[in-house]
Amino acid sequence: PAEAAAAEGDDAPAPDGKPPAPEPPKELEEDAPACKKARSKEPVAFLVEDTTLNVLPSTTNNLLMTLTDGGVQHLLAGARSNVGVTRGRYMFEVKVIEYVSLPDTMMGRSGKAVPQRSLLRIGLATASSNLFLGDSAESICFDVSTGNLMHNRQSSKACLKLNAFQGSIFGVVLNLEEGHPNRNTVSLFKDGVRVCQPQPLPEALVGKALFPTVTFKNMTTYVNFGPEPLSPLPFKCRLVSDATKADVAVKKEDVPSDGKYEVLFPV
Repeated sequence: PAEAAAAEGDDAPAPDGKPPAPEPPKELEEDAPACKKARSKEPVAFLVEDTTLNVLPSTTNNLLMTLTDGGVQHLLAGARSNVGVTRGRYMFEVKVIEYVSLPDTMMGRSGKAVPQRSLLRIGLATASSNLFLGDSAESICFDVSTGNLMHNRQSSKACLKLNAFQGSIFGVVLNLEEGHPNRNTVSLFKDGVRVCQPQPLPEALVGKALFPTVTFKNMTTYVNFGPEPLSPLPFKCRLVSDATKADVAVKKEDVPSDGKYEVLFPV
């Protein structure tokens, strides 16, 4: 019968003899519904006290670059935003603006050349965490260069290694929606395409406000909090700057009571 032939054809091997590739899992994320609730009015930004000393932030637009002189190029840089998500589903994006090209470093008497590698980790952290993603139980991240999901110094494979070219845009979706099949998960997208399935949040992070955070080295990045995405996803998802007021926690700048700040000068 024709039906049997069609069914047999569906299971037939590909012309090269290899079995057909399995279909990807169904996308469970759907378009965000229209929401008329009050939005958070706090601008999403990076406070100076929530960046490492080697970060050079722009005064506007959340552009981040690192110091690269005097051995500082060997150090990781970190920056955490001032607005954290407590419920709902929201995303943010990180765009690679440029790579900093540096000469190899000659090590000691051996004279061995050590290449200066770039690094980009994108994720979420609590307000009390350090600024190095994946280094403690208080943060979780995707390491773009390895495709690993990192938490508390433990790594697990989330996706293939990703080529982060100049202009590449990485999107992180945090889903804390009650009743959603992807609740308490985090997902990674590259240039609008999903590159891994939703990854469950560790128990240590469930129920806590999670702040977008970036750890990077030898590159300049632009962090987009919205209101519009740079690279739209297959579904409509609100960005952090468009979050409902009741869905976020805001960290205020630590202003000295006497108005005087302590300044550190690297030497």
